[in-house]
Amino acid sequence: MAGLSCRLCVIVPPGSTEAAVGRVQERLFSEHGLVSAPSLPPLMPLAFLGDREPAAGMLRQVSRSVPAGWRIEVQGFQWVEGHLFARATSGGAWQRLRAAAEAAFERPASPGLFPVFEGFYLGCSEAAPEARHGIAPSIPALSFTSATLALVTVQHAPAPDWWSDLHWEITEEFPFRGRRIA
Repeated sequence: MAGLSCRLCVIVPPGSTEAAVGRVQERLFSEHGLVSAPSLPPLMPLAFLGDREPAAGMLRQVSRSVPAGWRIEVQGFQWVEGHLFARATSGGAWQRLRAAAEAAFERPASPGLFPVFEGFYLGCSEAAPEARHGIAPSIPALSFTSATLALVTVQHAPAPDWWSDLHWEITEEFPFRGRRIA
């Protein structure tokens, strides 16, 4: 392990959605040989974080930025700055969570490993630009109203092939539900 690391605040989907997105990641690997596709679990990035350890309760605070009744729907895919995402819509919930995470946590000194975008990160950054038009995964229709907010630490190799030597760990979690937990 090269010893580089970063931290992210993410949305982790419920099990059925996680399994469906995981199957898309595995197909990208098996059909196109894109090793980066299954390198991280199915997650929706909200923000890359700085090095300082966050105060306890920050995920609860981020969660409270979104009123009850939210729904996230997954629909199609999109290339963003050379990385593939399963595109999602949330009626503004993702944007509010992202803003709350950026306000609650220290920002990193350098850019993250990949763009932060409203969708599930599918990797594929090693695909040549001219090959990307041929990478068009079938994304199942998915929606969910229950998830987990999490802090994830990623130890990785240097860019650009950061996913070639990678270890990730969820270091903190908080339920993100349609109804509030006191």
